[in-house]
This record gives sequence, structure tokens and C-alpha cells, in this order.
Amino acid sequence: MSSRIIVREAREAEKEQVANLIARLKMLNEELDPHYKVVDDLDIVVKDYVDKIFSDEKTRVIVAVDEPTGEIAGLIVYTLMDRIFYKPRIKAVITEFYVLPKYRRKRIGTLLLDKAVEKATSDGAGLITVIYPAGNVIAEKFYKGKRFIPLQIEMYKPL
Repeated sequence: MSSRIIVREAREAEKEQVANLIARLKMLNEELDPHYKVVDDLDIVVKDYVDKIFSDEKTRVIVAVDEPTGEIAGLIVYTLMDRIFYKPRIKAVITEFYVLPKYRRKRIGTLLLDKAVEKATSDGAGLITVIYPAGNVIAEKFYKGKRFIPLQIEMYKPL
């Protein structure tokens, strides 16, 4: 496959592709961990979510586009948050990160993360964090390889 990958912020016209990738990510989470059962109306929920993140001034949607085809190969979404009690005050929280299977193992994840770090820094963030299912060993290995370290623990109890 001869690809020329461009990494940039997503455009309004790409909302449908972004929604498709986020839905795929959520279904993958469900496959990897039974605690992540997707809702029955996932398509509707994802569409509404994408509309929201595209209009949120604190959220960035960054995509890796296969330039010849226009296909979005992967995406990363982060939201800026104010840590009012701590320095640095502003952090970027990665909430979505997905690369289509046919584009994996081609450094696209690294390109997306690098662009997110660059953009978050220019947005005033002093650190970047990530949220992903605890059982996702692939994500854990990737982030450890990028020198991410534990910051906090989230625990849960089903009710």
C-alpha cells in the first residue's frame, strides 16, 4: 500500500468518518473487556458525541489522513482540563485513540500522538494524560513506550 499520511485537525466534512472510527474503537473495547458493553443505539450516540466534540472549544480531533484516498487512517481526541489545585494547571486528556487495522504498525499512532502533544502544548497544556480500559495491554505497552507514567488510579464497583 502506497500511502501519504497527513496529520491535522479534522474537518466538518469528515464527521462521518470520525464517528465510524470512534464506533469501531468502542466495539473493540467491548471485545477486549466485558465491562465495556456498548449501547444498543451506538450509531446515534456516536453521531451526537461527534457533533458535541466538534463544537467544543476545549476538545481537539486530530486525524491521520491517507492523502491519495482521503480515508481517515486514525484519530486522536483530547480535551483540555483545568487542574485547579495543581501545577501545571492545564492538562490534555486523550479520550479517543484509534488506528484502522490496515494502517497499524506504520507509525501512525506515533504521528497522531506527536501531533496531539504539539497541539496541546500550543493550547497551553503542561501535561497530557490518557484514559483507556485497564485490560488493554496493547495501549499500555504503547504508552509506556512513549514514557507515560501512572498519575492516578480509577477504580469502580458495579451497582
